[in-house]
Amino acid sequence: MKDPYLPQILGLLAAGMTSTALAVSGYLHQPEAFRFLGTQLTYQAAYRKIPLSLVGTGLCVSAWLLTQTRRDYRRQYQEWERQTRVQQGQLQAIAHQAELEGYQQVAQLQAAERLYPQMAPYLEAVQDADYQDVAAPPQPQATAQPETVTAAPGQPAMPVTPTSNPAADPTAYLQNFLEYPGLLFGGMGAGKSWTARYLVMQKVRAGHQVVVLDPHAANHEWKGIRHIGAGMDYQAIATFLQWYLDEIERRYQEFNRSGLTEEDWQQSLRQQQRITSVVSEEMTNWADRLPGDIGSKFFKSAMSDSRKVLMPPLFVAHDRTLSALGDAKGIARLRDAALLELELMPTIHPITRKPVSSGKGKLKLPGHSEWLAVELPQIERKITDFTLWSSSPSQTHQPSMPQQQAPPFAFRAQVNSWLQDCWQADAPEPEPTEKPSQVEAMPTGQLKSLALYLRKKGSIAVRDVRQNWGRNQGLNGEQVQALLLELMALHLIETFSPLNSKAEWVRWSET
Repeated sequence: MKDPYLPQILGLLAAGMTSTALAVSGYLHQPEAFRFLGTQLTYQAAYRKIPLSLVGTGLCVSAWLLTQTRRDYRRQYQEWERQTRVQQGQLQAIAHQAELEGYQQVAQLQAAERLYPQMAPYLEAVQDADYQDVAAPPQPQATAQPETVTAAPGQPAMPVTPTSNPAADPTAYLQNFLEYPGLLFGGMGAGKSWTARYLVMQKVRAGHQVVVLDPHAANHEWKGIRHIGAGMDYQAIATFLQWYLDEIERRYQEFNRSGLTEEDWQQSLRQQQRITSVVSEEMTNWADRLPGDIGSKFFKSAMSDSRKVLMPPLFVAHDRTLSALGDAKGIARLRDAALLELELMPTIHPITRKPVSSGKGKLKLPGHSEWLAVELPQIERKITDFTLWSSSPSQTHQPSMPQQQAPPFAFRAQVNSWLQDCWQADAPEPEPTEKPSQVEAMPTGQLKSLALYLRKKGSIAVRDVRQNWGRNQGLNGEQVQALLLELMALHLIETFSPLNSKAEWVRWSET
């Protein structure tokens, strides 16, 4: 870029500096005397220095002002240049997109040209076929009823089940929460508790074994439901969560021994009414109250391991952030990929100015980033008694199927179970005749805790024992080393060095 201001600035600076130099030079300091009309006059040096100094100062100030103008000009030019580059980039992106679309169309045309000889006979048959409008047989139309929970005089109200027509039931999407891990969240007054109880009612009607973990509710608010944690009993919740994790592992082991496919195995669980739904209320406060990391383990396992063994969870929280979900760490992607999320949208009451339910929500499917606008069920009262729906409507209104008409997969499951029982009965495991383990006979203390830890790990590096177990127990490296020497003296562990590691390892060696 040619700079029109630079020569002018340099010229003004040169003239100003020259004038200033002449004003302060010694050549002009000497006064001059001359005769005028016979009179000798003396011309002082100040009469020459002052005007020259003023001229030099003016030239320097002009150069400075021109420098400011040049700076503003350069800024404007740089902004124009940046906008030009942005526009060029956009034009290149549009051209690249058009080129890709052209390549895609050419590829489609080439594929159609290549597959036309094989598809030509079928296309001709389709073109020669006569199309007729076939009207569906008339069916009795049922009056669409809203999803309400009301109580008639003298008779308990039963919520209307979703119909097969999606247009008649805008809340049919809630059926996805029956056997899929779900998250229900929203602000204060959005209706989380009422909607969660509505989903619990639907699960009970479907024959699920529902367990509610709610430390802020009383037992009489969950009649007919197994309620754990009343009175902020977080220890009871922790005990159940450990059972939940163990039960998932037991079911996967049972599935491995059954010899059934995944669909047949799940159907057998449904027939046995072994679908266990866990509703976790007030998850925001769990992180600070539950001992250890049992809450984080439960959240991860419930999202990733529960679906195939039909132990679906329903999380109820104030938000979908990790801190609101029990302060679980590192599971943001797992949450987005595995949870069916429903956000309840509150509104402000025009009179009380308090947040209330608006009847609207947003649904996010697992693995999708789009939020779909949905309608919430119309609930007129808070459900506290679930004994009304303890028996499934299908069992009430339909006769029981005869045994010989059972599906083939149920018969295979029964045969496999019977053969497994026979095998276990014919070949029982021998009862242990040796004396109990040395670990079980140890008194409760740090030595027994370390022995149980090493027996569970199998083999582990010594430094990992110090960093993990020792730090949790509040012991330093020397104390951990002393406990390891005691276990070696009891012939419970032995040391070794793997080929791919220079560190010292220990492994469990009790016989």
